[in-house]
Amino acid sequence: MKKEENNLDRLKGTNPFIVPEGYMDGLVERIMDQLPENQAEEVRPISLMDRVRPWLYMAAVFAGLGLFFKAIVGDEVSNGNTADSLIVNTEVPVESLNAIELEDEEYLEYLEIQYANYLMNEELAYSE
Repeated sequence: MKKEENNLDRLKGTNPFIVPEGYMDGLVERIMDQLPENQAEEVRPISLMDRVRPWLYMAAVFAGLGLFFKAIVGDEVSNGNTADSLIVNTEVPVESLNAIELEDEEYLEYLEIQYANYLMNEELAYSE
């Protein structure tokens, strides 16, 4: 049995796709028969509310934004505060700072003693 080396050479220049006989005859009529009949769309009259609704929505959005900004910005202006009042006051009384510093120092001393004891115990355990 002889095996062909290149199968594409025998197909060169020919169209491998074929259409059945009579397929194209009456194709348009068959497609048109399968489509549904055109139904006339009912024309619904546009009411006044349908015309006004987008404008009402837009007015509601602007009213909401106005109230939002009035609630945020309006209270500060009416109280005599300005935009500088948004800065957080970070001043801490000196007495509380001294108490915090003393607590921190005591805690650091405690940690230092604990760490020194841990190292001494490890050193003793290593030397035994």
